[in-house]
Amino acid sequence: MVQTTPLRPVRSSGSLPPAGPPDWQPPASAPDPGPDGPVGLSVSWSARGRYAVAALSGELDIACAASLREQLIGALKPGASRLVIELSLVTYCDASGLAVLVPTGRRAELLGGVLRLAAPAPFVASALRAMGLHRRFDIFASLQAAAASSPPGQIRPFTRAIATVAEAARMPQLKLGRGNAGRVVGTGELRAAVADLLSHADAWRDADPGRRFAPALQVLSRAYARTDNALLTEAARSLLSILTEHALDHSPPVAATASRLRRLLGTG
Repeated sequence: MVQTTPLRPVRSSGSLPPAGPPDWQPPASAPDPGPDGPVGLSVSWSARGRYAVAALSGELDIACAASLREQLIGALKPGASRLVIELSLVTYCDASGLAVLVPTGRRAELLGGVLRLAAPAPFVASALRAMGLHRRFDIFASLQAAAASSPPGQIRPFTRAIATVAEAARMPQLKLGRGNAGRVVGTGELRAAVADLLSHADAWRDADPGRRFAPALQVLSRAYARTDNALLTEAARSLLSILTEHALDHSPPVAATASRLRRLLGTG
């Protein structure tokens, strides 16, 4: 039996095979956001041996970070704290989305368990390395390897290979996701999206206590004041590039405006 538990913007479904972790259950149900809800991220729950498995599919970004964090941490319980997050179907990731892994791993460790990552695509592996998460988590080439019964921390067969994967890729834009070639955007569409973002500049500043985004927001504002669509596009892409490297505090206006601009530019 499959239990579907959609969250906004994370959609979740899962079933528990008889051989799964003794006390583990899929997350509790939540209201369906409906067909007009955000695209978000799907989470499929299952079990492999002594591990619960959360298979992520879609966009792992700032828009889903808060609800995903709640769902992952809520699934960890005493006696059911071994978790594998499977990443092969992630189509986009940014730093805010990946940052969810840190409190999830900390919660698993506090309960005597472990968090493992499985099958990241090359662009996800590059982003994990850029954030230093390859040093924090055991990362495996496949779900089967991650769910093996070896004691936590004993083997790291894929973590060492991340440097090679990232080096071979040599594509900074990979962190923006699969199929990240941009498309031509109409001036009106782009200016409307940028105007919406700039109207929430205070929310961006509040979500950025380190002020890492301040220079890019200033450049975007100056580009918006001009009539050069190419310059505005470049400034917008620069802002989105920083979003893949530095996490922001969760903010619905920031998530909405960033997602609108990213989908418009075709970087997701």
